[in-house]
Parts: sequence; C-alpha cells; structure tokens
Amino acid sequence: MVAQQGDALAPDGTIPRARVADQIIDALRRRILTGSLPRDSRLPTERELAAEFGVSAPTIRESLRALTSLGLVEVRHGSGAYVRTDSDAILSGPLAMLMQLESVGMDEVVGLIQVLNLHAARLAADSATESDVAAVRAAAERTAHCETLEDAQRGGAAFLVALSDASHQPLLAGLCRFLINLLVTLETSVYIRKNVSSWRRWTEDTASTRLAIADALARRDQQALHDKMTELHDRVLGRLSPKLLTARISDPALAPFVGGIGFDSTRRASSAT
Repeated sequence: MVAQQGDALAPDGTIPRARVADQIIDALRRRILTGSLPRDSRLPTERELAAEFGVSAPTIRESLRALTSLGLVEVRHGSGAYVRTDSDAILSGPLAMLMQLESVGMDEVVGLIQVLNLHAARLAADSATESDVAAVRAAAERTAHCETLEDAQRGGAAFLVALSDASHQPLLAGLCRFLINLLVTLETSVYIRKNVSSWRRWTEDTASTRLAIADALARRDQQALHDKMTELHDRVLGRLSPKLLTARISDPALAPFVGGIGFDSTRRASSAT
C-alpha cells in the first residue's frame, strides 16, 4: 500500500482510505504531467493499478474520478481510462474557480483581454506561419458575412482565438481562449439579448477592422497590428453592456454560466476557425 512518512493512521493502524486515494492521485498526476503517461495514452486497468498500489478497486475508482474532475483523465466506457489531451479544460476549471473566489470584476477581465490580445498580436507578427495568417484572414472574412446567430455572436471570438493561436504560445493562447469565451458567454447569455440582425450588423460593421488586422499580420507590421488591435478593442468596449462591465464573477446569478466555461465553449470558438 502507498504510504509516506508522517501519514496519520486510522485507529486500527492502517492509512485512511481518503489519504491513500490522495497519494494515488498525486502519483498518477505526476506521471501525467511529467510525460511518463503521455497524452492520449491508456492508463493501466483498475485491477493493474490496484495491484500496483496495494489497494482495492473502489479506491482506484475514487482516484480516477478525482483525476477526471481535474481534467487530466477521461474514462471511456468499455475501453478504459485515458490521459486527456484537452489543455483548455484543464486550465478553465481552476481559473474559473479562482476568479469566483477572488470576486474578479468583468472590467478587470476586459482589461486583461486587451493586454493579452496585444501581446498575442506582437508575438504572432514574428511567429505566425503562412497557415496561421490564412486562418486569421479566414476568421476575419467570416465576420463580414454572418449567416446565423451563432456566427454573429461567436465570430469575433473565433477571430481572436485564431490570432492567439498564431502566437505559438500555448499558455497565452489558452488564457485568451478562456477569457474571450467567458466574456462572450456572459454577454450573450445574461446581459444582452438581441436578435440575429442586430448581432450580424454589429459583427459585420467591425469586420473591416479585423480584415485590417489580418493584412497587418501578413505584412508583419507591428505598429499597424497594435493600432488596429487597439481600435478593435475600443469598438468592442464601446458596445458592451454597462451592467456586464460592473459585474463580478462571484455573482451567484453568473455561476451557472461561469461554471460552463471550458471545453465546450473553447471548442466552439476554436472549431469556427
């Protein structure tokens, strides 16, 4: 059985099951994070893990459930447990909880998005491949011709996601995806409910600025990128709901929406690019 010096023992002299599960979680988490268990690899079976750690199958299942909630493991029924490859899901849960605990204001979120987007654009000017430039341009062009409400509401987010991906900085891109989708989700689900024509009109009106950003990226023009990104941010800021900008992430009314930010929302924006 796994144990460490100094563990508190149960009255019968054994290590409490909760403590054992914690140690198994830590051991498997280290293997995943250090690459001993690579992305998308299959974990040993419950029986094999139980034999390795000297514990029962229920203790292993408890540990796997915890790793699943952390976004590190995905249990595929009939196939086994696998190392999860979605880094967005791993990032979004703890970050959303931190923002709720610290009662972060949406004005802080908007300000940070601007800083991160400007930084992403600067890095993209040096790092973007021709494929990246094409993806940014395609996302900008889609905002000029929105067909559905989803296109109109998510088109701007998809464009910024494509730009952050072009920075080739995984942490930066992950933060941008999470914060951008948080902003869009709250704006579209809680504070602003407009019909498709209103959303389409606004998205298409700002498409020219996105296209100018794509052009500047293609030219690797740092100054033009900075200027046009600032212009886009100012235009977005000018149309956000005042109630949204004064909201705090800890507001109980926002909890169902904040808790839903993660794999599904980031996938929607990423798949649009």
